[in-house]
Amino acid sequence: MTLFGIILTALLIFAFSALLTRIMIGLGVKALPNHRSSHEEPIPNSGGVAIAAGFVLGLVGFYVSEPEAGARFGLDGIHFALFMGLSLLVAIMSFIDDVWDVLPLSKLIAQSLSAVVFVIFIGRIEVLDFLGLGDLSLGIWGYGLTVLWIVFFMNAFNFMDGINGIAGGGAVVVALFLGGMALVQGSDFVALSCLALGAAALGFLVFNFPAGRIFMGDTGSQFIGFVFAGLAVIGNAAPPGGGTATKLSILLVPVLFFPFIYDVLLTLAYRTIRRQNIMQAHRDHLYQIGIKLGASHVLVTCLYLGLFALCGMAALLVQRADALGRFWVLCGLFLSFSGGAGLVYRAGLKGGVVEPLASRSGDGVSTPDQRKT
Repeated sequence: MTLFGIILTALLIFAFSALLTRIMIGLGVKALPNHRSSHEEPIPNSGGVAIAAGFVLGLVGFYVSEPEAGARFGLDGIHFALFMGLSLLVAIMSFIDDVWDVLPLSKLIAQSLSAVVFVIFIGRIEVLDFLGLGDLSLGIWGYGLTVLWIVFFMNAFNFMDGINGIAGGGAVVVALFLGGMALVQGSDFVALSCLALGAAALGFLVFNFPAGRIFMGDTGSQFIGFVFAGLAVIGNAAPPGGGTATKLSILLVPVLFFPFIYDVLLTLAYRTIRRQNIMQAHRDHLYQIGIKLGASHVLVTCLYLGLFALCGMAALLVQRADALGRFWVLCGLFLSFSGGAGLVYRAGLKGGVVEPLASRSGDGVSTPDQRKT
């Protein structure tokens, strides 16, 4: 496919996603407000349908246009079809949840099964090389670690889909950085996947940010989380079907999404220390504290998008650095985010919107809430 063809396909994906998002505003499931929501009126909650459909149709278009797609993409037809099928299955299961509120345990089982199938038939994390100690071969443990990574990131992305633009905008920024790095390294499948996903998410954002006429729901957040988690593994491993691309660091997606991952892990630790139920919805995330302190949704979202861009620069360093260098990049990110989080919590304590760690509360809840902005 020529450069013109790639650009044209990306524009078609964007237009298709925007059109389908507009249709879903009239047909979509309504998101009813609750104690965790930032909206007061029922809002369509099925924008993720447009994201998933735009991504799958666009990527299939990229794939079938390549006469030697298997060799260039690193995935042959069977494994490509399997990845597309698993992604669609995640979207369908999540849409069912958006409509009928599936029990959390049922969702976890479905996520785990999708991850297990991915690990067995597509790829897994085989080596870790960021502790400054050289390559650590995981062996059979790589299967379990990859399943945990996929399930964790699907839920982490879902947790953070709480205000207009934060999840969709983050997906677009990450797609730009990851796709660019994949293109340079010759990982065509990851590059074109990012282009398709970024274009589809951008089409959705036309109606989501800043006005919030529609939300992506679990259909979008679970789908995007699964795709990015899978791309992290595909770009790093040598998947069945061959391919000659230079490996992408397994740390790229975690570093690019560090604003989300850090927020989720910190919030879980905070609620665990306070002995709150981490399996129920809440408003203790850093971005939610900012909202409760009076910051606008637009300001908080733009702040997170800026953090994504900074993490994109860090990811460039990670891809080029050796194992020890990657370790120091991670340390720098952790310390920087910890300092910022400390300031947010301090402001929250002063403003009375954050409870001290010493106090205990039974309100608790920390699963993804599907009725969110």
